[in-house]
Amino acid sequence: MRLTYTLLADGTSDRALMHIIDWALRRRSVAIEKKTWADLSLIPLPGKGLADRVEAAMRWYPADLFFIHRDAEKETVEARWAEIEVATAGMALTWVPVVPVRMTEAWLLHDEGAVRMAANNPRGRDALALPGVRTVESLPDPKATLFAALMTASGFTGRRRERLKRDLPRCRALVAERIDDFSPLLGLPAFDQFLARLDAALDARAAP
Repeated sequence: MRLTYTLLADGTSDRALMHIIDWALRRRSVAIEKKTWADLSLIPLPGKGLADRVEAAMRWYPADLFFIHRDAEKETVEARWAEIEVATAGMALTWVPVVPVRMTEAWLLHDEGAVRMAANNPRGRDALALPGVRTVESLPDPKATLFAALMTASGFTGRRRERLKRDLPRCRALVAERIDDFSPLLGLPAFDQFLARLDAALDARAAP
C-alpha cells in the first residue's frame, strides 16, 4: 500500500510524532509517498476550534490519511477521541487519533541512547533516571522528565548548560529522530490504541 499523510498537531514541537507515525506505517509495510505537518500559523482561520483547524488542514494539506493529535493531559484517551469525532463530523476524511498520555514526550522516554545522542554526549555515563517504560503514562509531566534527562546527559556546566536550556526544544526533536524502534511502547494502553486505530484505517483502505 502507498499513501500520503498529514499530521495535524497541537503545537510545533509535536512534529516529533511524525517519526512515530513513520515507524507505525513501516510496521504495516506502507510506502509513504508524501508526509506533511499541517502548519496553520500563516493560514487565516475562521475560528480557533478543532473543527476549524481540521478543515484548514484538509484544504491546504490534502492527504489520504490524517493523523489528528491531542495530548490527553487531564482527560482520558476516549474523551479526546470523542472530541475529534465531534470536530470531524460530516467531513470527508479518513483520520487516526494520536493521543499520548499525558503528552508526546511520554513516547520518547524509552531510549536512553537516543537521549544521549540528542544531548551530543553519546558516551556519557551520568545516570539519567529515566522512568521504566511501563510507568511513562503515569508521569505528571513527561516533558519535564525528558528535559531533565537531556540536561543530565549533556554533562554540561556553566554557560554551555545555560545555552542547552534554550536549545531543549530542538533536542527533543532530535530524540524522536534518533529512535529507530518504538516497539518497547507496545503494551502501553494509549500507544496500543493508536496502533489499533491506525490498523483499522489501513484495513478499511485496503478493503475492496
